[in-house]
Amino acid sequence: MKKIAIVGAGEIGAFIAERLNAEKFDVTVIDRNPEVLSNLQNTLDVAGVQGNATNIKDLINADIQDADLFIATTRQDETNLVSCLLSRELKIPHNIAVTRYLGSRDKVFNVDNAPLGIDMVVNTSEVVKDEIMDVVETTGPSEVATFAEGQIILIGYQISADSHLIDKKISDVAGKGTDLKFFVGSMVRNNKLMTPTADTVLERDDYLYLITIEKHMQELNAVLHVETIKSRTAIVYGDNYLSQLLAGALLNRHFQVTMLAATEGKADFLKQYFANRRHFHVEVGEGTEARLLRRVKAPATSLFVATKSDDASNLTGCLVAKNLGVGKTVASIKRNDIMLLCPQAGVDANIAPRLATAKVIQKVVHENRVLDYRAVSRTNLEVIELEVKGKCGCTKAPIGKLKLPEGVIIGGIVSDGVPSLPNSGYTLKAGDKAIVLTLPEHIVKVETLFGE
Repeated sequence: MKKIAIVGAGEIGAFIAERLNAEKFDVTVIDRNPEVLSNLQNTLDVAGVQGNATNIKDLINADIQDADLFIATTRQDETNLVSCLLSRELKIPHNIAVTRYLGSRDKVFNVDNAPLGIDMVVNTSEVVKDEIMDVVETTGPSEVATFAEGQIILIGYQISADSHLIDKKISDVAGKGTDLKFFVGSMVRNNKLMTPTADTVLERDDYLYLITIEKHMQELNAVLHVETIKSRTAIVYGDNYLSQLLAGALLNRHFQVTMLAATEGKADFLKQYFANRRHFHVEVGEGTEARLLRRVKAPATSLFVATKSDDASNLTGCLVAKNLGVGKTVASIKRNDIMLLCPQAGVDANIAPRLATAKVIQKVVHENRVLDYRAVSRTNLEVIELEVKGKCGCTKAPIGKLKLPEGVIIGGIVSDGVPSLPNSGYTLKAGDKAIVLTLPEHIVKVETLFGE
């Protein structure tokens, strides 16, 4: 796969274009707005074409007939579906439609090619809901991702001002050699990505990317002082489709859920929708209002999730909720600049729709070479799961002597079904699975190193 066409230069389309551009794909972006395209081309080496993606003449003028993959990412489900159908007329072999409403039963589903002509539909609301649900049960982690069928776990963790980890070396808390309980693969300090060593001294506000194996998870939680939430009570600030999906998922996990709706009409709809759920309640008002949050007993609530489409409202809501004593705050955040403010604003975990969606699309882009993929927040770091193929380059020397591109780190291994953390003396063999942290510009080199 070499050439990729993307419809929509918004939040999701621009992010995917950025990642694929860094990986040296030939990318064409189609959008109606010339200003948005100009801004994109000022920062990326991509072709920008102004046009209407539901008009086949405009698609032909974009010169994408030889593309290997067509990705439709606009905010209009109908536009994305129709443009994917038109891509079939241009004989583009693969297409993906990103939606916000269609496909609610499954976050990703394949559609029968024959009658519809759409290969895959990715529902952003579903994938964001799932990302949020991964972090709601505990007090600590900001990000959680599992690889190798849950055997290897990646955690994003912020060191708070009162953390007992401050001024300690990584080796003092993670262990050494065969006693290694978790691995600090990478970290962000002062908004800069860095690769730590065993002697790195931890500081306040460091954001760590930790990797552990399933059997050591409890020990890692003990080191980080991570606890299961004390009560199953939640406030969902928002009344959109994502909020509705999230409330349903929380109720299914036996939470008592209070939703905050913007209008009486929306509140009435939600009451009817959840009429058969005993532990559901809805109030009218904004989650940024301290008086309302006190009325719904926020100080005694374990979880506050802000899911409005407006980042500033989500940030402010979490700030107010945290100051009132809510146990954990989670926000859906789109903009990078606001994401950087989250730790100071009392947001314990932020979920970016573009990252959740990219996870699905990148697995398609890299076909069978990548078993799993995760773009993480706070940085442009990517975490991928690969299977070692035949006599590839990575099997010719122990891990500690492999000539990996700068910043590329092997964070975990599964060999003969047994997971382990990286060991510099271990030599990978065919059939092993490796969890690799990499920057996007190195992903093709990494695939080549692990492939046949």
